[in-house]
Amino acid sequence: MQHHRLLSLAVCSALLTACGGGSEYGSPTGGSSPGLGRPALPPVADVAADPAASGSLELTSTEYDFGRITVTDEQTGSTYETDVHGYITYPTTSDTPMPVLLFQHGRHQTCETGIGQLPIPVGDDNCPDLAPIISPANSYRGYDYLVQNLASHGYAVISIDANDINDNDGSPSAGDAGALARAELILTHLDAFRDINTEGGQGFDDLIGRLDFGHIGLMGHSRGGEGVNKTVSLNAARDEPHSLTAVFSLAPTDYNAQDVTGVTWATLLPYCDGDVENLMGAFAFDAARDLAPGDDHPRFQILAMGANHNYFNTVWTSDDWTIHGTANDSHCGANADSNERDDPEAQRALGTFFMASFFRYFVGGETEFADYWTGLADVPPTICPGGDTSGCPQRYLLSSWANADNRLPIDTTPMETALTTNALGGAITLDGFAAFEACTTDARDGTGCGNSEPTFTSTDQLLLQWTAGATYTSDLGNLDASDYHVLTIRAGVSIGDDANLEGQDFAIALSDTSGRVARVNASAFSAALFYPPGDEFDGGGSRKLVLSDLRIPLTAFGGIDFDHLRSLDLEFTLTAAGTVQITDIQFQRVTP
Repeated sequence: MQHHRLLSLAVCSALLTACGGGSEYGSPTGGSSPGLGRPALPPVADVAADPAASGSLELTSTEYDFGRITVTDEQTGSTYETDVHGYITYPTTSDTPMPVLLFQHGRHQTCETGIGQLPIPVGDDNCPDLAPIISPANSYRGYDYLVQNLASHGYAVISIDANDINDNDGSPSAGDAGALARAELILTHLDAFRDINTEGGQGFDDLIGRLDFGHIGLMGHSRGGEGVNKTVSLNAARDEPHSLTAVFSLAPTDYNAQDVTGVTWATLLPYCDGDVENLMGAFAFDAARDLAPGDDHPRFQILAMGANHNYFNTVWTSDDWTIHGTANDSHCGANADSNERDDPEAQRALGTFFMASFFRYFVGGETEFADYWTGLADVPPTICPGGDTSGCPQRYLLSSWANADNRLPIDTTPMETALTTNALGGAITLDGFAAFEACTTDARDGTGCGNSEPTFTSTDQLLLQWTAGATYTSDLGNLDASDYHVLTIRAGVSIGDDANLEGQDFAIALSDTSGRVARVNASAFSAALFYPPGDEFDGGGSRKLVLSDLRIPLTAFGGIDFDHLRSLDLEFTLTAAGTVQITDIQFQRVTP
């Protein structure tokens, strides 16, 4: 992987000339003029708070079985039964009601041998426990490291058994791949514990009045990720919906193109996923950007460059990368000396950071975990190889889509206007490019944007190729952006252009109506402009493109008047040639 220079935001703000060329001003002095409209960046820690340490609370953990329910396949209309079975872990005593978190695993064999986790068809919903010869694969127990961590900090965490659905949901080519059944099962568990919180029973009288059903978080993994996404819409249609606050979709499928609205939502995409190799969570993120009117919830996408599909679950011990890819792939192959893979322990550590900080902030309101989700704080050393944070920004790429009140879209690149008109009605000018096009990928196979295959970002985007100096200009008119904090652009370095092999860079310039210009280099603020690593995807390699945020504090653009912005330019003059893809240019507020 090509490692771009990424300086701390604090240093960049103070020493702009050290950040990839700094700023240039139209005024003779090159300095800031008094009285100019200037945005102020809220205080954000350089390094995010680390939720890895366990809390001091004593815990109670109890298995439960609430009988069976009938669930439905949305597409075929077929029904079958599933157990309402799982376990709940919570502080034995607590001073305040505990926010409720529910986890659902994905599709895995339900019955296996003790040698190599070989799947055994059972023909029934239950696996005989004849260990060590044959035993149940208790996938719902695979997140206990995260369950224990969160419960020790005051949360009631439910992890549910979806093996009966796995015995029945079949191929995604026939039916809904279990999405509706998983959502029905989740809501049944929540219903049961809501009743327990009110009335007790089921052996849980000690939980009466102790569960905070005003703050609920869901995590789903793989098909469970699609299950929690489906739960959001199914719950919203109920007469007595649950107060779903935040949903984390971990390496999800998206067979049914779920629309997620009305909750804070995040997805994590493992670059070395060999099971959901086309990173379907990226499709869901692109769809979730289209916020419904009045939807005031942010959306997030995390690309984890060393993670596979399975290792987030301790029961799923096989390396799923080999389902799609070769063991010799230069980035994801375990046999390659150049591989950048996370081992199971490291992968659980990164899973703990992202999921625990997400739930502790967005569900529990623990504000010390806000900084990472602004997109401006580095991850903690505990999830960096060897504790070294210097190369870590390129391992975890966060894209953030603020709620509607905190975004000012400049260009979301809709196909019909991407080459001519921005979201403000201003003109777009493309000057000097060797080639350019507005494109949308068929995300399931990644085709549709020139030779850059596969590209698994499915929203409309621009592909820009240059062999000499070229400029993309977006006319801002006389825009007042003084109330915003960052400029964000989703960008990626295109596959198939040898000029990109060492990564790319370009300048971003803002000018005001008085002719002043401030200019910074993209690579000084983002690690996203690297050539996608690995071997050719169609040959069992890992190379694929997902567009990720460039996030630049407006304080980096010194000396211009943000009350009166005239234009935004992307200047492709820092490298002799190359190809990039961009979308979603906008100003956003930071709300830690």
